[in-house]
Amino acid sequence: MHMNFSDEVKKLLDQRTMRYVDLARLTGYSAQHISDLIAGRRRWNEDAINKVCLVLDIKITYETLEKLKEVE
Repeated sequence: MHMNFSDEVKKLLDQRTMRYVDLARLTGYSAQHISDLIAGRRRWNEDAINKVCLVLDIKITYETLEKLKEVE
């Protein structure tokens, strides 16, 4: 399944009744920076992804296309 990281972050924030400013405070980024990342005005980098994953308690895993085809 193809996942959009920004969409998943938005969904988790909604589920946890967190605001962008809350995520910003917990990650050390400005609220504007977080807003720009989620809106696609800035590109996610490894550091930002790792900090957001840590705060939201999520883990990203990668699978090869061959492995995904086996599941289908």
